[in-house]
Amino acid sequence: MIAFVLTGVINITNKALIEWDLSGYREIYLLASYMTAMILGGSIMLVKPQETSHSDRSVGFLMGIAGTLSMIFLLIALQHLPGIVVFPVRNLGNLALTGFVSIIAWRERLSRSQWLGIILSLTAIWLIY
Repeated sequence: MIAFVLTGVINITNKALIEWDLSGYREIYLLASYMTAMILGGSIMLVKPQETSHSDRSVGFLMGIAGTLSMIFLLIALQHLPGIVVFPVRNLGNLALTGFVSIIAWRERLSRSQWLGIILSLTAIWLIY
């Protein structure tokens, strides 16, 4: 529930940045966002230290780069399209990409209801746009 609420707060702040014409502060916004995550993550690591490997750090670094690029492209999309289109498309993209990678990398099979969910999501986005 906390993740759900925080994701909503982040999406609202993303849209507010564009709507209030604060695009000139995009870099500061991104820096503040990722510095907050780094401070929270670092604090947790200080309280509960864990041993990490080189591959752990590499994956974390790549996830940080991917997250930053995702946020930049999301903000650019919000400048050109309404939020009611951008957010569902982004979420469907996450869902579809995760399903595709699961099928290819881990040989998972999507159930009928999962395929139906993807198809209904595509239909909903088509109707919204």
